[in-house]
Amino acid sequence: MALDLKPYLKKYHDAGPRYYNKTYDFAEIERALVPLREGREWLKPEHVLHVFDADKTPFAKYWPKPNNDDLDKLSARRLRLDLRSQDRGDRAALIQRLLEVFYDIGVTSIVLRFVHPDCFGVISPPVFHLLQVTDISTVDLYLAYCDELSQWKSHFRLSSVAEAEMAILMVAESIKGADGDTEAGKSRRSFNEDVWVQRRRVAHAVGPFLRSFGRLELARILVNEDVKIAGMIAGEEYERRLRFASRRFCGYELTCEKGAAKRLLGELESRTVITPEERKALDSAWDTRNKAVHPRGPTPTPTDVENMIDKIDDICGDWKPK
Repeated sequence: MALDLKPYLKKYHDAGPRYYNKTYDFAEIERALVPLREGREWLKPEHVLHVFDADKTPFAKYWPKPNNDDLDKLSARRLRLDLRSQDRGDRAALIQRLLEVFYDIGVTSIVLRFVHPDCFGVISPPVFHLLQVTDISTVDLYLAYCDELSQWKSHFRLSSVAEAEMAILMVAESIKGADGDTEAGKSRRSFNEDVWVQRRRVAHAVGPFLRSFGRLELARILVNEDVKIAGMIAGEEYERRLRFASRRFCGYELTCEKGAAKRLLGELESRTVITPEERKALDSAWDTRNKAVHPRGPTPTPTDVENMIDKIDDICGDWKPK
């Protein structure tokens, strides 16, 4: 079941009367702020107050309006909000300039959402939860959030990043209470079963581990979640390192023939690349690898796989291209 965001965007617009007893026209605010987008005016307190006007948007219910000191500071700054490009550096600089006035990424995101709806969305914890984006600094995290929204905008053929954020927020709202509500359950299934969506989420969850630590650490992290998958990841990395060792120390390619890996370990011992104790440990690790990758026979335990990972890491640590 594939997810379609367009109906959720309509739900967002229809939700105003139900939640707030009024309809909001966000497009009207976007049009009013075009001079800011084009750099023909600088950001003034009245622009910010317009965005937080309870008659025009619901945001004042969730974020406190900037105080008078911040608005006075804004008047003195004469900030231009036009973008020379949508490059990451230009967007980061714009975010930073606003943060220096408001000290709040939520308020900053609301202003940017209406000035540049094509590349910014409102910070929303439920949307963050569904997207699974992470980063260290406030600016980088918000940029990662908006970049991911841009991917969803393109995939689901929406008009702007702001529209993607609104639609995903309604997905988050729709899947609440999925266990007892038929419509909510359908929404949750369409979200959970959409392969593109889940690939995006897993990439954010797994990618940082692979970039920072590599496959063995990822396998170690997964041991208690799925020992078979953890063993297969570690086993594949073990084989990759053995192939490298075969070329480096023995001058030939390791074949897929049964018993080739253990014969290689014997040759590595005879060439004093590894000690007899290390060969015994690596033999045991290969046995665990076989249990993990072959569908028949016993499944390795989490302890077996963790021991395999330790042995590969300790003995084969430098058996890989630099």
